[in-house]
Amino acid sequence: MKISFRRAPLVCVIACWSASSAAAGPGSITLREALDLAAARNPALVAFESQTSAAREEAALQALAPSPVVELQFENFAGTGDLSGAKALESTLQLSKVVELGGKADARRMLGDSQLEKLASEQGAQRVDAAAEVARRFVEVLADQERLAAFERSVSLAEETTRAVRTRVQAGAASPVQSSRAEIALARARIEAEHAEHELRSSRVALSVQWGETDPRFTEVRGSLFGLDEPEQFDRYAQRIENNPALNTFASGQRVLEARTRLAQSLRRPSLTFNVGVRRLEAVDDAALVAGVAMPFGGSRRADGELRAVAAERTTLTLTQQAHRLDVHSTLFSVYQELTHARAEALALRERIRPQAQQMLETTEAGYRAGRFSFLELADAQRQLLDIDLDAIQAAAQFHLQLIEVERLTGQSMLTLAKGNTP
Repeated sequence: MKISFRRAPLVCVIACWSASSAAAGPGSITLREALDLAAARNPALVAFESQTSAAREEAALQALAPSPVVELQFENFAGTGDLSGAKALESTLQLSKVVELGGKADARRMLGDSQLEKLASEQGAQRVDAAAEVARRFVEVLADQERLAAFERSVSLAEETTRAVRTRVQAGAASPVQSSRAEIALARARIEAEHAEHELRSSRVALSVQWGETDPRFTEVRGSLFGLDEPEQFDRYAQRIENNPALNTFASGQRVLEARTRLAQSLRRPSLTFNVGVRRLEAVDDAALVAGVAMPFGGSRRADGELRAVAAERTTLTLTQQAHRLDVHSTLFSVYQELTHARAEALALRERIRPQAQQMLETTEAGYRAGRFSFLELADAQRQLLDIDLDAIQAAAQFHLQLIEVERLTGQSMLTLAKGNTP
């Protein structure tokens, strides 16, 4: 059974990160490719096929009518007096068959189909979660790549500053202490860059294990972390809450209860058991036909009990579904607020604050060479630019992570929809 979802804006945003390239280059991977790999190789997702096959076989078994029964009975033997030994033995061979009334077979078939539908709904929810996890880890790799680039720029600035300080020290325009400070700042910048490289390696492994690879074959992910397209209005997302995977599972659960109700109602009409056979009477050395019919009693009482139990479960499921819908709406609203805040922060840092910090650093560098600013002022300007870059990366990453959560809450299937977007 296929689960269909509406078009996901998140997929358009992230999958279009690499729109400038017709295809990913050697050693690189796009979000679309990562999602396809996870869909094809993730062990948990691959197991769905066998899980569905097992459930389908179980449903088929439940729909089968009761099998005929062959029964062989021996009576009036090994007794006393005239009944000693086998002189008065009576043996009966009979065939019994249950004839179901009230549509029990159809009710069981409906129950099996509804259970399969519920399983498909649960698997659909797990696919959405798996796609969201791949997207989250993809964003983390992309952010770690940007962090490493920022720290490498910091190392380059520290190296330039160290050379400038040495020149001033050799010219007698600066204290040797400044040279030591510059060397320390350079060493710390290199340590931070090395740490960022290790973080990137870890996040790459965390992504590749989503399709069963512990040794990533890619060296980078392709995308633009600062592709911060404006999200849709909250009301548009709120309208899609009914697509939430858990709510879909609740709906499938209701259909299972409906099938159980029909099956319980069918129990009110008892089934009949017919039997026919041959009886052998050793005492007279003759045989005769035997036949009979049996009808159970008390089925209505059991049916009524099952109906009451199903009604109680339906009430509980309905109330739980309502509570979950409210919880999803509340969570969606909170996530949406974080989403818009992260975008505003990232844009402010990237488009307004960073250019000012870059200009201030260039002014401070020129002023330091001219002797108008101290080394500490130069180091502070460099650190401020690095901090702004790191904050902007974090805000942009949070924007995409929150957008992933918005799409997950509204039931968008990135595993299937990403295939329709050419990265």
